[in-house]
Amino acid sequence: MYSFENREMDEFFQTLSPLIQHSIIMCDLKPRTLEELRTLADTMAEGQ
Repeated sequence: MYSFENREMDEFFQTLSPLIQHSIIMCDLKPRTLEELRTLADTMAEGQ
């Protein structure tokens, strides 16, 4: 299971669909803040 060191980021990540989680894991972008993670997830969800 993939996890972030930041608890808030990790909790948010766990709420995402498996497809979005997999996409985030596989991309080369590594979000450093919760806001970056939310933006990345939103962008990926729009592309589906």
